[in-house]
Amino acid sequence: MSYLTKCPLIYMKLLFSFVFLFIMFEPLVAKELEENYTVKTKGITIGNLNWQVKLVKDTYITSINLNSRGPLSLVYKFKGYYEASGIIKKNILVPEKYIQKWKTKNKQRNINLIFENNKIMDLKIQPEEKEVARINFLELEDYSDPLTSFLNIFLNNLDSKTIDGRRIYVLSPNKSKDYTKVLIKNYINIWADHNRNDLEYLEIFQNSNEDLPYKINIKFKGSVFTVKKL
Repeated sequence: MSYLTKCPLIYMKLLFSFVFLFIMFEPLVAKELEENYTVKTKGITIGNLNWQVKLVKDTYITSINLNSRGPLSLVYKFKGYYEASGIIKKNILVPEKYIQKWKTKNKQRNINLIFENNKIMDLKIQPEEKEVARINFLELEDYSDPLTSFLNIFLNNLDSKTIDGRRIYVLSPNKSKDYTKVLIKNYINIWADHNRNDLEYLEIFQNSNEDLPYKINIKFKGSVFTVKKL
């Protein structure tokens, strides 16, 4: 299998664990947003996505639907669904539930995270992990799922501790005039059969008069992937 064929699988798993909703909510108000994007690398379209966000009073829910697209989809098809929900306290999003579903022709994985009182109460992965966890994730405090973390670092421009069910890391934002650069630091793989830290950074571009970003660049394994609004 060629690099470009294999890379979308690895990249998309990481990308949609990380990339979500750099939205201008100052202060947070009731909103329902939806946008469609295309995903390219080396000029080749590899997928499209739809993402939505809904804020109602003191609760939030965000979701991403991802599907393969373009010439590579003839040999490699994938589908992903990602959702986070929780409550809003003093302009800070506090996660309660995170769902991740990933499906290809030969593989399917589901991840469910439950949060309560700033702790991880439950983590379920299907198929179940056969290896012993390297860390006790139930002892972690003040961690968020990837979608919630990105909302919070955009709102507060602070580092955010993150867990996606396979690894923990810190998302570290740095805002400039033209874009926000997010570094991924302090990777720790939870499971012994998972060892990956290839994602370097993300660059988020957003117009001042729009709620959602119009472009996201992802540096992964020396290549740049671009998510751009249709």
